[in-house]
Amino acid sequence: MTSSFLSRVLRATGPSARSLSSCTRWSNSLTVTFRPRSFISRGYASAAAVEEKSQSILVTEEEEPPKSFSSLTGAVSKPLLQAIVDRPFKLKNMTPVQQEVLSLLPEIADSYDPEKQQSTRDLLVRAKTGTGKTLAFLVPAIEARLRSVEEAGKKAVRDAGLVDDALLESRAQRKYSRETVGTLIISPTRELATQIANEAIRLSSHLNGKIEVRLLTGGTNKRLQMRDWMKGNRDIVVATTGRLRDLLSSEPDVKRGIATTHQLILDEADTLLDMGFRDDIEAIKDHIPPSPERQTFLFSATVSPQVRQVARSILGKDYKYIDCVKTEDSPVHAHIPQYHTVVPSAAQQLPHILRLIAHDQLVNAGKSKIILFCPTTRMTQLYTTILRSVGRRLLPAGRETNILEIHSKRKQESRTATSDMFRADKSGATILVTSDVSARGVDYPNVSRVIQVGIPSSTDQYVHRVGRTGRGRESVAGRADLVLLPWEIGFVTWQLTDIPLKPLTNSELQSQLTELVQKYDESPNSIWQDIPSYAKHVRYQHPYSHLIEETDNIRDRLSSLLEEDAVRETMLSLIGYYFGKSAELRVQKNVIFEGCKSWSVEAMGLDTPPFVSEAFLAKLGMMGDDRAPHYGQKRSATPYNRSGSRQHWQGRGQQRLKNRVSYDSNQGADFPSVAKRQFRRDDYSLDRSTRRERNSDESWEGRRRSPPKEWRDQYSERRRGSSGREWRNSGAGED
Repeated sequence: MTSSFLSRVLRATGPSARSLSSCTRWSNSLTVTFRPRSFISRGYASAAAVEEKSQSILVTEEEEPPKSFSSLTGAVSKPLLQAIVDRPFKLKNMTPVQQEVLSLLPEIADSYDPEKQQSTRDLLVRAKTGTGKTLAFLVPAIEARLRSVEEAGKKAVRDAGLVDDALLESRAQRKYSRETVGTLIISPTRELATQIANEAIRLSSHLNGKIEVRLLTGGTNKRLQMRDWMKGNRDIVVATTGRLRDLLSSEPDVKRGIATTHQLILDEADTLLDMGFRDDIEAIKDHIPPSPERQTFLFSATVSPQVRQVARSILGKDYKYIDCVKTEDSPVHAHIPQYHTVVPSAAQQLPHILRLIAHDQLVNAGKSKIILFCPTTRMTQLYTTILRSVGRRLLPAGRETNILEIHSKRKQESRTATSDMFRADKSGATILVTSDVSARGVDYPNVSRVIQVGIPSSTDQYVHRVGRTGRGRESVAGRADLVLLPWEIGFVTWQLTDIPLKPLTNSELQSQLTELVQKYDESPNSIWQDIPSYAKHVRYQHPYSHLIEETDNIRDRLSSLLEEDAVRETMLSLIGYYFGKSAELRVQKNVIFEGCKSWSVEAMGLDTPPFVSEAFLAKLGMMGDDRAPHYGQKRSATPYNRSGSRQHWQGRGQQRLKNRVSYDSNQGADFPSVAKRQFRRDDYSLDRSTRRERNSDESWEGRRRSPPKEWRDQYSERRRGSSGREWRNSGAGED
């Protein structure tokens, strides 16, 4: 179905046709949905329409074949289209999200003209991970920049009163490209920002330098970034929020340039919000032109209430909403099988992970490419050490298994190099051990399996992690496995209710792997079917059955391999991570604490759990309740330790000196001696002479306290009219 067909349908919808089913809308936007059998929905939101009607128009038609990129001929420039259909991309057909967005060309690439009534230019796009979102927003961005630069040159010639002047037009275009920002793309992570910048460079490879890309991320030299900013064009600027805010506050040239931004793109908007960048987005928005002068695209895999709030804040009132995920569909790809395993104890965690890796290397011989996600940086480092030292020897590929690692403790140059290495890897047996820096948006083709150790930070994070597999053109089906300890099962029960997870027991995996190993030992060539040519050099260990049996005894080797401090730091990082997830797991913090301690002994081979100070637990909130410091200890039953009928304000400040406890004079003689000592401790706030006088006064017991006589005299004298200055001076003289 084309956009012109939808336009005819909209025009045909008069007052008599407004009694259709109720629509799904956000705030001031009306959603008109198109749902063919491919479950691609296309919504057009209009603030004016929602004031008149609150129904949606539902149009269905037979499934259409995917459009080819050649259909964009005439809508985009020839060099840009050449980069897509020829080198370097060599793409033929569009993905659903690309088809929905690029079908709006060329109108969506027009520059803003306040004198013309233009169609809606802002977009909110919901699409799954790995569906080609990057290309969907880069093509309109580059096309819009080419048109605006060309228009700037023609305008300079017209303003000069000339019909044609190639030199003046060229100078005006260069000046415009250097002083204004075409598109500002905000990314949540450095890795994703780098990937977007590289995609933009590839798309502009046939434009002869007309489009330049600036990358502003942390972890790199800011001085070099500023040098490129001052010398080059600012056509496409890709940035992370932290570095961009830093430059906006410290570099006036960046602030002036960003103030001329024509287009803003928020990629992985749900990730930006989950990582706490809402305030950064609002601050950056204050430095760029307002809507509709500024065009805005917002891309997200999920549309949470937080994403809706940002959409209402940053998009124009008549933005278009494009939904490429059917309502009843799982947020991850349906063709990716997903399994979860609750190991019987922490001692089975590492052996189970090794079996999953071995299973993948046998099923995808010569094509095994695994991402192993860990919840913390310390655990990422520890598991990398284990796999490189002893784990790799127990795998079918043996020493030929390539182990890579990415986490926040590594320098940005190292992270970028490792990411590029894994992306281009064709060794046939590779494992990337990583934290969540590789979870979202980063495109790793031909990943055969994603293994998650422990729970992810959120349901959305689980979706994005699983989205790393099932990409690419090779015949790799992809698979996702979630490995949990017994006290982590609450995350599956309460948080992943909409995910099609299948249970996989430890014994089931062992039986599956045993069958594969027997088949391989009997006929080694049986697993090398459809092996790619680049992986023919891979050699597996044969026979392998005796090695797989050793995985259960790997704990005995860890005791001599790992340092206790490394295990302790990893355990503390897990405690800090999981304490914040106690509500999601529906378990108490003491259960998490004991589970992490057991993990250090059962899984990592320590003799005793590492020591954890009470101060550390107090910082994490475990000692925060009233009963925690004295849990199980009998309380004292003395009267001064009971609250009784005393109000919450009593016992504080001056009231504590004057009227801490009131009791009947007839009961004064029977009052416990410990209470008398308590009174005397309070009396240390008085001067010594007054304290001695009170202690010697036999009439003190059984009476209410009252201020000393000299205090009352001074107070009465002041009330009779003595100046405060004289009163203070007299007091000073007595001292």
